[in-house]
Order: sequence, then C-alpha cells, then structure tokens
Amino acid sequence: MKKLILIRHAKSDWHNINLTDFERSLSQRWIKEIKFVSKILKELELKTDLILCSSATRTRETLEWIWEELDADNEKIEYVKWIYDNHMAPSMNYYLEFLWNINDKNTTVVMIWHNTFITKLLRQITWNEYISMETLGVAILDFDMNKWEEVKNNKWNLVFFMNPKNFMR
Repeated sequence: MKKLILIRHAKSDWHNINLTDFERSLSQRWIKEIKFVSKILKELELKTDLILCSSATRTRETLEWIWEELDADNEKIEYVKWIYDNHMAPSMNYYLEFLWNINDKNTTVVMIWHNTFITKLLRQITWNEYISMETLGVAILDFDMNKWEEVKNNKWNLVFFMNPKNFMR
C-alpha cells in the first residue's frame, strides 16, 4: 500500500513588491493556521519516508513549521524547483509522471506544493472534479498498490481531507 500526503503551502505575503513570486515568504497572519495544522498532523502520528517540497520560499517555510509533525528528518526532504517551475502545466500526465518515478521503497510520501497543480492532482487521483485544495489544505490518500507507477489509471482513496480556513472561522 502507498500513502500520499498533499499539503498546499500557507498564504504568502504580498507586501514586498520587490520580491519575485518564487521569493515571497509566508504572511504572518497565517501563523495561527499553521499551528492548527501542525497540531492536527501531530495527532495523526504520520510516519513518512520522503518529503518532496517545492523550493519556493513559502513552501520551504511551510515545511519548517510542520516538519516535526511529519516524523521527518533532513535526509528525507528533497527540495524540487521543478515543482514551482511547472505548477501550472496544462497536462496531468506531466504531473503524474513525477509520481510514477518515485522510488518504490518510499511507502509514505508528502508533497508540499502549489496550486493549481495540487488541486488538479487531487482531482485526478480521486476522480472528483469538485474537490479543491485551499491554502494550507491537507489531503491524505491511500493507494492499494505496491508500485508508484501503478497510479496512472487507478483511483486513490481519500482518507483525510482538511481545509483549515473552514475550521478557523
């Protein structure tokens, strides 16, 4: 069985107009939400084999806030610029190919990414065109196969889904 944990980065700060989109850091007003998500992740007692994180500043900062709750260490984290550079690619196969190439020794993989990619991926692998990953959303999916390449045409089971803004009102 494979497990995929999708996390959309926390809200970025738009105040410094001199920064590129890639360089934007997190908005301070989202710290409360990040602490809330960290608490939920800790209660889920997740054990991860690999964390794939976009190398953009806001995704790296999101990971810094929650990495202890993902039972992670620095050896399990890969920062991937490809994720940022291609987060709006038009073809889902472009994204799924990234999953197909994950080493099969990794049973539980976390991806901390951007929209629109993360919503498109979630819709594709759950076969649910209405689901949407809001800022700092978390989706946990199980897949009853042994190889990551088998994700191609199979449906994943959504076992946990949370958009923090729905809880934080």
